[in-house]
Amino acid sequence: MDHYLATEPYGKPNLNDVILINLAYVSDVDIINDRTETPPPLASLNVSKLATRARTEKEDKLSQAYAISAGVSVEGQQLFQTIHKTIKDCKWQEKNIIVMDDVVISPPYQVENCKGKEGSALSHVRKIRGSTREGDAGGFVPTARLSRHSLSSVRDHKEER
Repeated sequence: MDHYLATEPYGKPNLNDVILINLAYVSDVDIINDRTETPPPLASLNVSKLATRARTEKEDKLSQAYAISAGVSVEGQQLFQTIHKTIKDCKWQEKNIIVMDDVVISPPYQVENCKGKEGSALSHVRKIRGSTREGDAGGFVPTARLSRHSLSSVRDHKEER
């Protein structure tokens, strides 16, 4: 047996925390309570959702690694993460942060370094940057939430006027 599966009550009926242990890294095992009954079957998993989540996490980690290798300041990395939490269409272009292909934030990543076509996207990114403050843990605390859909709605509304 290469792996051991342990389940513990989660606190809700029919739910358990599942712990998978690779026994190749275990040097000694003490059996405290041996069960004779068959464990309940595991719930079915949404493999597609898990694959999407894994891909997204991998892209996020690669983006962080890129920023570090490109020599982006810690403040720039923190700002990127703060914006990325609220606007997923956010990427690096060398040391610049590109938001929704409309806004470019260049070092030193201050409000005045947010450039782009005047409009809702630029004003919202400036609002996010301007409303972030140094947190106790050295990170930024976002105070605005925004989605691509809400920006499109604002843009369409302005064009109708």
